Amino acid sequence: MTPPRVSVLVCAIAGVDHLARCLDLILGQEGITPDEIIAVLDPNLPGSEGLAARFPSVRILRNEGQSTPIEIASRALREATGDIIVLTEDHCRPAGDWLRRLVSAHGDGRAAVGGAVETDHTGSTVTWAFYLVDYYRYMRPATEGPAPALTVCNVSYRREQLEAVRELWRETFHETAVNAALAERFGVLWLVPEAEVRTRRSVTFGDAMYERYAFGRMFACNRNRFGGSTARRLAYAALAPLLPAVIMGRMARRAFRSGAAGAMYLRSFLPLLAMVLAWTWGEWLGYVTNRLPAHVNAAPELRAAARGA
Repeated sequence: MTPPRVSVLVCAIAGVDHLARCLDLILGQEGITPDEIIAVLDPNLPGSEGLAARFPSVRILRNEGQSTPIEIASRALREATGDIIVLTEDHCRPAGDWLRRLVSAHGDGRAAVGGAVETDHTGSTVTWAFYLVDYYRYMRPATEGPAPALTVCNVSYRREQLEAVRELWRETFHETAVNAALAERFGVLWLVPEAEVRTRRSVTFGDAMYERYAFGRMFACNRNRFGGSTARRLAYAALAPLLPAVIMGRMARRAFRSGAAGAMYLRSFLPLLAMVLAWTWGEWLGYVTNRLPAHVNAAPELRAAARGA
């Protein structure tokens, strides 16, 4: 059989330093060479002028007029031509066998295949809380098999299956809605922990708080859009105040399965709780108002910290 064509898509939201490092690691993958690599940039990211010359085999596109992560991911998907489409973000550092493990795990009854997202356990409490609040579901230890969710930072799809739900991602890519629709039609979401990426982003506490609020509000509006009746929306709003206890409990259970992560959970408890509360406030407002936040850009990187990460 002819091997599938593989497209690797990088959504650049954190910075050019992160993107260059990520592309170097993708180009150096073991056992498989992507047929296509596309990097779609937030147009507000500075310093991208020299990237095309440094990475001549990569299509580098500035997503002019659209800078939110969900718009950038949608543009990347529209540009891809491969049979298997792999998504990640620029702040992620793929393991050497990352791509081979993702591609080889595709099979019948699997709607999408994703991997773990890890970090080091150093840095400020804000840095670590910012990681945990977003990626705790994808931490190791984990067992290969069906998973309730996969992250846009480390996921792969079959093109023909994505095309079947194109209306869900044609303009914006909401991973929760897309993955749920794919799972309903084609099978389970499949986690391969060994297909690992590592991340570490350095942001200010204030920027992290706004991102969590904005993403929570966007999540609720997206759930309103695809989730049905007004009664269901109001039910979600009524239950939203319970979210901090539920989320903090889930994060604690995941973190304490890994010794170092458990210690960092305790150390970063206050900023972590604050970010969860910001998400909850945003999600509640999204249900009640059904209006998106003023802007949904990713938290800007601390440039000096990013270079040293």
